[in-house]
Amino acid sequence: RRRHEVQLSAEAVAKEARKGYGMLLIGLGRAVTAKGGFSHRLNEVAGAFDGPLCLVLKPVAAGRHMPRLGPESGRILVPVNGTSVARRGAELALAIAAVTGAPVKMLYVARVGRDQPRDAVSHRRREAVLKDIVALADRYGVEIETAIRSRPAAADAIARQAGRGVALIVMGVARRPGEELLFGETTSDVLQRCRCPVV
Repeated sequence: RRRHEVQLSAEAVAKEARKGYGMLLIGLGRAVTAKGGFSHRLNEVAGAFDGPLCLVLKPVAAGRHMPRLGPESGRILVPVNGTSVARRGAELALAIAAVTGAPVKMLYVARVGRDQPRDAVSHRRREAVLKDIVALADRYGVEIETAIRSRPAAADAIARQAGRGVALIVMGVARRPGEELLFGETTSDVLQRCRCPVV
């Protein structure tokens, strides 16, 4: 069967998207800037698609090669916060782990500060979120490790965990409105500070 190769461009993506795809998966080299933002090319390509995106990114500090995932490799780190989009990110990580056998750590980052009280109700909610993800992992046949960390900035806890044998970070995040591709301060900080690839 003859393959027809198309140059990756915003126009090509927009034209193809009209066929009714449910998600756009993008893996581009040099797509992350030194400040944790996204390149002009990635902004253009992602902007041509209206639906959910899956970006496979190598932060500036990452090594030259994507990691090989397996039972003896570094872990997949999955920050969660109780939102539906974070849960979908967790499900993607579990699907990857089910195929590769890579160990998974689910990390609930509880923001603490003057406006974020430490109380029993909040702690029970965090535990309920992780319990739901453990049940999801059981359906995928994947054993996971879970943890709750309290930090004023979520990226601090994620970066600290990422420095402990993590091969890949999978984050379910929401795209912010606007012309420029943004997923919020936490995502930008993670891309700026972590050395492993991020999905």
